[in-house]
Amino acid sequence: MLHGVAITPRRAHGFTLLELLVGIGIIAFLLLMAMPGIQVYLLDTKIRAAAQAYYDGAQQARSEALRRNTDVTLSLTNSNQGWSIAAGGIEIALKAPESAAKLTVTASTTDVSFNGLGNASAANTVKFMPGDSSQCLASGPQRCLQVQVSQGGQVRLCDPSITTAGDNRKC
Repeated sequence: MLHGVAITPRRAHGFTLLELLVGIGIIAFLLLMAMPGIQVYLLDTKIRAAAQAYYDGAQQARSEALRRNTDVTLSLTNSNQGWSIAAGGIEIALKAPESAAKLTVTASTTDVSFNGLGNASAANTVKFMPGDSSQCLASGPQRCLQVQVSQGGQVRLCDPSITTAGDNRKC
């Protein structure tokens, strides 16, 4: 037996209710501060994915026209939010509209045909914007993109808000 040694009660480990509430409050505040930036980032990613998908489709249509030495048509579908590639009435590839959902997609023409030399039937500009096109970078927070197809068959992905001469992202 120990005589003269004071035994102190052991303190419980963990957080008090007040400490937990303060921590949750700080986390909620930080999330609210970051939310607008996260929403802009997510919409930018959606615009980039939809524009890249159309760019890839145009490149694939041109390559198929060169490979087959025949006309291959790239057509916008589902209110310009999806596309399909066809040769001689037979569908080669299809892109569902899920990547462009909730975006505004406008085009000079909905169908572009590439011939066996890789030339396009018409120049085409396809614009990918948020639902409210006034949010594009010139006047708003979003980065909008364009895919341009020249009559010579060149396909470019560009940013209309870039104005610097010599910048290869400029439209």
